[in-house]
Amino acid sequence: MNQEDPLLARLHSLPLSEPNEQLSQRIALMAHAQLRAKRVHPIWTFVVAASVVSYLGWALMFTSKLY
Repeated sequence: MNQEDPLLARLHSLPLSEPNEQLSQRIALMAHAQLRAKRVHPIWTFVVAASVVSYLGWALMFTSKLY
């Protein structure tokens, strides 16, 4: 990676430009709109709760057999 790339050198020589404030606000609003949480199906909630309860039950039985 010691060779100089002519394309990168030309890109580096281009002047920097910043978007106007209105465009920046619009992009930020659109990005925040995409960050909303997706709804989870109620069955997945039940599956997760059941797996936690079954794991805790197994852990309790396992530790009770150690004594």
